[in-house]
Amino acid sequence: MKKNTIFYFLLFLFLFGDHFLYSKECYNHNKIVCLNSMALIEKMPEFSTAQKELNRISKIHENILDKLAKEFHLKVEKFQKNRNPILKKELVILQARAHAYQKTAADDLTKMQNKLLNPIYAKIEKAIHKVIDKDKNIMRVDDCSPGKGVLVNKGEDITEAVKRELGILITKK
Repeated sequence: MKKNTIFYFLLFLFLFGDHFLYSKECYNHNKIVCLNSMALIEKMPEFSTAQKELNRISKIHENILDKLAKEFHLKVEKFQKNRNPILKKELVILQARAHAYQKTAADDLTKMQNKLLNPIYAKIEKAIHKVIDKDKNIMRVDDCSPGKGVLVNKGEDITEAVKRELGILITKK
């Protein structure tokens, strides 16, 4: 009998003990908040500068690829007129050059994107950590930017606090 009482008491503590050990105030200490990263990035002057530079580099690569494509089409027209085996070889070589340049251009853009955007992301992350350090109750930050997968967020939105940390002008909604 005594063993059953102890067993039921321990079972009761196990099942409902958390409810008695932690008040509602303790549960509120761990907050999940959200941050609209797109709203931050779009407001940062560094992002605009990076975007312009990436567009400039992309345009240079597009122009070179366009020239290669025009050269290729001219050789195709010549080849169709006289079926010269030398022209056929030149076409194969030109096509290989175009594919190689396409890969080089893509790699170059990826490297430049990382070089330009990683410092921006690091700056945002640093500002997020400053906001989190001020509010020790934050345990997780979700990205609530459109299309990021967070459909409903009942957590506090800290976007404005991070904007203040970044020195971005705050706009009223």
